[in-house]
Amino acid sequence: MQVPARASAGKLGCTAKICDRSETSLAFDRTMCPTDPSSADELKISAPDCQSDASELIDLLSKTYSFGLGYWDGERASRNGYLLKSNYDWKASRIGKLGSEIVTHFGIWRLQVRVSRARVWVAGIGAVATHDYYRKRGFLRTTANVALESLRSSDYDISLLFGIPNFYEKYGYRRAWTSLTATIETTQISTKAVPARVERCRSAVRADLAALYNRENANLTGTAVRPTFPLGNPFVETDAYLWKQNGEVTGFVFVGRIGTPFDVRSWAGDPEVILAVVKRLAMARGVSTVRFQWIHYLSKLSRFLRRQNCELKSEYRSSGGPMVRMISLERFVTRLRPELEDRLKKSYLSAWRGDVLLESGDEAVTLRIDHGKIEIAAAGSAPNSISGGEAVAQLLFGTDDPSETVEEGGIQLRGQAKVLVPVLFPNEHPALSFWDRF
Repeated sequence: MQVPARASAGKLGCTAKICDRSETSLAFDRTMCPTDPSSADELKISAPDCQSDASELIDLLSKTYSFGLGYWDGERASRNGYLLKSNYDWKASRIGKLGSEIVTHFGIWRLQVRVSRARVWVAGIGAVATHDYYRKRGFLRTTANVALESLRSSDYDISLLFGIPNFYEKYGYRRAWTSLTATIETTQISTKAVPARVERCRSAVRADLAALYNRENANLTGTAVRPTFPLGNPFVETDAYLWKQNGEVTGFVFVGRIGTPFDVRSWAGDPEVILAVVKRLAMARGVSTVRFQWIHYLSKLSRFLRRQNCELKSEYRSSGGPMVRMISLERFVTRLRPELEDRLKKSYLSAWRGDVLLESGDEAVTLRIDHGKIEIAAAGSAPNSISGGEAVAQLLFGTDDPSETVEEGGIQLRGQAKVLVPVLFPNEHPALSFWDRF
């Protein structure tokens, strides 16, 4: 979960260098701080230790944000599913210490995300924080840069976050997708009968629910492979309901516990049945409007809703909101290779042959294409090229229509790349479920 950070990252006249122990030292000037920071004279950046650093780290995060719950509720949530007992990556995350005190945090949550049928490893950035006494001194910038540089040697492919405007661009992040919300009046929902028995679940984290969700979203870019949070996302309060046929779960909905409109945060199953169940639940609470949060444009439910009387709201943010960044171009393209081959084979370019240089920032690879087969080779001279900066991450992720990504991101196309790009990198309408947000 990315919450608006009050941290500020100014410039410091030094260059961070990653040490063998994943620790970086930065000279610290005591006169810069309103209080004596500690007996130490330098900021040390390292991976947090689950045993020795957890309590202080949770305290820092709860004081910084309260996560919209208040200090103690935030503290309990961090201990019970968000930071501890979760998919938080203790090896990849980074903290900055002055002496023994934690003053910065750049958190990383690990999840697997779909790009059509491919699966990529995502470093989800969240709980980015600086201790109130040590803001506006460049400590967070240094901590973030060390964390992102360290990810290059990991097995992560890309990174996602939900950020504040005009902040994360300096770290190479760009808009990841267009957020889509569907709203429908309960009176407009089909009156199809609900299942004979709708059960309320004690926990939304069940293997059968995860399996059903994964089957239904198997080819939808941006969706996470569940389970994500092993104990459930403690900051997404929900009530879970399911229904069965012949003893097997055939559908479920996770709904918000309070508020208007009636929020549906995750679902799977027959769209008409989902709507009938949601209608009954909303009417029982006396709520006249239902809202499906972060719905995937290509999902079964979205397709069905677009044939009903509903409102679809697309939220575009050029800065802030969901943002994406490349971690490793080679790893990302390698994982996408089977999907790229399938796209070629199904297109009018199935017999195309040639080399394509793909460049993103300071990385480059060559795609050697031969009748729908692709070999990933070292960068070299090629008559066809796709050259750009961080916008290439958007292209591979399918953020927009590729022509828009090329134009907006200043991507240079040479040779036959102009005809290959629309085939290889179509708009995938990526979206992550509200339930899986880190």
